[in-house]
Amino acid sequence: MRECNIGLHEHKPNIKTNMEHNHSHDTEHSHDHEHDHRGTDKKVLKIALVITFITMILEFVAGFIGNSLALISDAIHMFTHSFALIISLVAIIIASKKAPLDKTFGYYRIEVIAAFINGLTIVLSIIWILYEAVERFLNPQVIDLSISMSVAIIGLIVNVITGVILMQGDKENINLKSSFMHMLADALSSVAIILGYIVIYYTSWYFIDIILSLLVAYIIGKWAYVILKNSVNTLMESSPLDIAEVKTYIESNNKEVLDVHEIHIWEITQDMYNMTAHVKINKSSLDNYENILESINKELTKKFSIVHTTFQFEWDTKEN
Repeated sequence: MRECNIGLHEHKPNIKTNMEHNHSHDTEHSHDHEHDHRGTDKKVLKIALVITFITMILEFVAGFIGNSLALISDAIHMFTHSFALIISLVAIIIASKKAPLDKTFGYYRIEVIAAFINGLTIVLSIIWILYEAVERFLNPQVIDLSISMSVAIIGLIVNVITGVILMQGDKENINLKSSFMHMLADALSSVAIILGYIVIYYTSWYFIDIILSLLVAYIIGKWAYVILKNSVNTLMESSPLDIAEVKTYIESNNKEVLDVHEIHIWEITQDMYNMTAHVKINKSSLDNYENILESINKELTKKFSIVHTTFQFEWDTKEN
């Protein structure tokens, strides 16, 4: 059975080949909404960056003076978070700029690249923490608890304040979400460190400092895995949706659609889905082409949040 891929403009000149109305009208509103979000995101990121950077310096100094690997580990975590905030801020600024014609999807993808770099920096910090933990295990060292405890408490307070600030931004933005997750991990690390110092104070079990540093490495390692996995999937153009589910949904909800194939779905940045596909219909349904197209696009937007589509319609040339 041969399928005909002749452009429908030959049969009906004014027919659109994609969902022009849905994309241009709806996304115009969403882009305005997105612009407001990005303005807020930039503001909260700047505030969070200043607070985090100051706390990072304080933890580094106190960690070296107090000889606490756990505190130094948390300072490294703060450093990676400061770096993450800087990259996220730069990414949002660039993504907000008007792109030239050759950048057909704008600069949105730079946010994903930023998240990927953030994940790599954390992996490097984990390697350092593990190395130092082994070194401390082989050569145990005494910790100045008064300095370390004071700074750890300050770090916890700062993490909570910064987390509240970040919650004021767009919670669905991949960069802001990664920054918030990172800050949450910071807070949990601070709590663990404080509890550990209390145990050390009463027991003099200084090896607990090593255990705490490994705990911090584990927490930020899980965060790094999630961020790297999501960012790599996006950069590799992996479909964020179940292809089979989308195919079945279109075919089952449109009786005039015989088959959907050559499906490609990819994510430009957080929740910005694009889709292309070949849609086979009855030749007798050609006059109803626009209604079929509109129906499919409305369903995809509602069910899967796919707002930008391009479809190639086909039909059986042997059909009477």
